[in-house]
Amino acid sequence: MIGKVKIGKSFGGICTYVFGEEKGAEVLATEGVRDTSAAHMAADFNAQRELNPNLGKAVMHVALAWPAEEKAQLSNERMEEIARAYLKAMKVDPEGTQWALVRHRDKDHPHAHLIVNRVDNEGATVSDQHNYRNSLEACRKLEKQYGLVSAQEVSQDNRRAGREDLPARAAAKLYVQDALSRHLPHATSPEELTAAMQRDGIGVQATYQKEKLQAVVFEYEGHHLKGSELGRAYSGNNLAKTIEAQQDQVQQQRAEVGAAGQQYGQHRMALELEAFGREYAAQKEQAEKQAQEAEKQAQERTRLEQTPKPPQPSIERSGGYGIT
Repeated sequence: MIGKVKIGKSFGGICTYVFGEEKGAEVLATEGVRDTSAAHMAADFNAQRELNPNLGKAVMHVALAWPAEEKAQLSNERMEEIARAYLKAMKVDPEGTQWALVRHRDKDHPHAHLIVNRVDNEGATVSDQHNYRNSLEACRKLEKQYGLVSAQEVSQDNRRAGREDLPARAAAKLYVQDALSRHLPHATSPEELTAAMQRDGIGVQATYQKEKLQAVVFEYEGHHLKGSELGRAYSGNNLAKTIEAQQDQVQQQRAEVGAAGQQYGQHRMALELEAFGREYAAQKEQAEKQAQEAEKQAQERTRLEQTPKPPQPSIERSGGYGIT
């Protein structure tokens, strides 16, 4: 599953696009907007937008797509269910703001467009921070939750197969780009990113100025590739900005995972101690019963020993016959 998020200004433009007849458009679900036409839907979005007129970019547009392998099981109902779950995973209340889900059938793979009003029903702003990483994590989560084919694995398989037909330098470039797309969203420092890339067999030569990353060169199978050659986002300066921007959130996520693990460990220890306490109490009770029984038996033996014995009857022996 893939969710590409774009933030824009024009509800009219995006509504006109998703209603395109050549797309085989079908409105699957809406919240707070009419589904009768693009004009009606855009008018409803814009009416609520007036609750927060200072928010210039009020349009959140998410292109949701699944591999062609999922076509048979992605009914309209299931697609709507997944879209609602996606909104929740992105921390958007499906009942607290306007949105619309429109399915297109102009491609072999199943896909739909999700339009969300970033001005919610109370006039507050729906956050767009860390959209790329949040959407990526939401898609991975929903793939597991709904038993979907991993779009990331399909994409990597296709790209891996494609690399075999490319010139050596182009294949190396594609391999490094794939590794960066996997590791960058989870890095909190250039050193962490370097270590992750090295585990994939990629060398990293970084240049620092005043302890800040300025330039980076990646090496794979003898090919040296500047970060800017791989994409604007991968230049040394932009890598530093991305890592700095996501430090707090990644560290918070790690802390939450650590706290959850610690809480689990403490809970498990408490259960083990409780079980040990019950077993110890049972053994102690049994030992006390055995000691009491032994004491009773000892007292009984002492009582028997101290009880006077009745006199034994004496036997008189008569004198024998004398022999004269």
